[in-house]
Amino acid sequence: MTRSRGDLSRRSFLAGVTGAAALGLPQYAKGGQVVPSLSLLPFLARPTTESILVSVRSGLVDTTARLEIKALLGPTVWSAAGADRSAAAGEFVTWEIGDLAAGSVYDYRVLMAASGEDLMSVATGRFTTQRVGEVGFTAALTADPHTGSFAEGSTPVQALDDVVRNVQRDRPEFVIALGDNVAWNTSRDYAQYDDFGANFAYTMYRQHMAPLSVSCPHFGLIGNWEGESGKFPAESAALMGDVRRRFTPGPNDLTYPQGGSPNEDYYAFDWGPVLFVVLNVQSYSVPSGMLSTPMADVTLVGDWSLGAAQFSWLEGVLAASDHPFKFVCIHHPVGGNAATSMETLYGRGGPRAALVGEQHLVHEMMREFGVQIFFFGHDHVFLDEVVDGIHYALPGSCGAPWKFGREVTGYQRYWPESGHGRLTVRPDLATVEFVNQAGWVIHQFAVEPA
Repeated sequence: MTRSRGDLSRRSFLAGVTGAAALGLPQYAKGGQVVPSLSLLPFLARPTTESILVSVRSGLVDTTARLEIKALLGPTVWSAAGADRSAAAGEFVTWEIGDLAAGSVYDYRVLMAASGEDLMSVATGRFTTQRVGEVGFTAALTADPHTGSFAEGSTPVQALDDVVRNVQRDRPEFVIALGDNVAWNTSRDYAQYDDFGANFAYTMYRQHMAPLSVSCPHFGLIGNWEGESGKFPAESAALMGDVRRRFTPGPNDLTYPQGGSPNEDYYAFDWGPVLFVVLNVQSYSVPSGMLSTPMADVTLVGDWSLGAAQFSWLEGVLAASDHPFKFVCIHHPVGGNAATSMETLYGRGGPRAALVGEQHLVHEMMREFGVQIFFFGHDHVFLDEVVDGIHYALPGSCGAPWKFGREVTGYQRYWPESGHGRLTVRPDLATVEFVNQAGWVIHQFAVEPA
């Protein structure tokens, strides 16, 4: 049967958040009471052993907002997470919930009330706090939805919605989004002097990730379409960083003992027996010439860099870790080695670039300190290739329609499908499964503890 355009739009419209609620318009309960709606549903970030951040955006009326929480195993009484907030229409409201227990499951709910009305629940969710010790868990890895580049109801947006639903079924304790999470027409090649494109793209990302983000903390990183390239003027990148931190807050240098960047663009955290190190290959690569755009400005593979501070921090974090599993996450290698010179300079090539440019130094560091997996994105296909015992793993893309083939990347074995990576950790084994858009496992591999 041929699907109508109307059916297509309904399927992907704001990831299942429909009608008035999707637009933040108030609704009405029996008796005429105004029930405010959120324009952006809860987004979970920065989970630690004792805290988590919850972010929402209010709708089109001024409200009073409250967040309540209760442990899944324990008293059934809801407790307020701090004092009630006054939330102006369209304003972001965040709660830093503290005094939690490590490795524990909590339910929460957001209540809101228009002036003179009673508080009513407008959103609910569940999360698990940071686990410690030799325990198991499931996590997810996504890459390259390029949200903001495609219209509602389009095939790439359907792909993102399908992947989000597949990830939901896994019930992961968190998701790592490997960059190019958002994109808009000018964000890769030109400096941004207003935040219109970024606000649109991040709004769309939050809307389509909402079915997942209400119960799955988000760890993001920066790709080449987020508009934060170090080859842009500093004020342009800073403007885009402000939008990113507002819509998708992440860990900063104070969130975890491993430290990181105050700009929330590189950091590390552990979860059970795993150390995750999240890197930024974009913002600390400086201009190398006078060419017009960041893509054209890369004239040598060696132009890609983590920068001295991030590189030194990475070495210190890996050297100090005695975790049985160590995984590094980045948008693309700190170098390139693709099928053509242009694509090489664009950072493609994954494992082919293991010994190229600054990636060679990163690779040797990973060998020295026992990193088992190097997760990356950028090339929009599934790939698993081992170099010196390290899996260079690319968990597909969850929306971008361009599946770069052998003639672009140089990869000999790959899977040109959309999907996500499922990470299942046990104390004695960590397994990565590549799950395509249809929900089928098309490849898997496992690594043992060091």
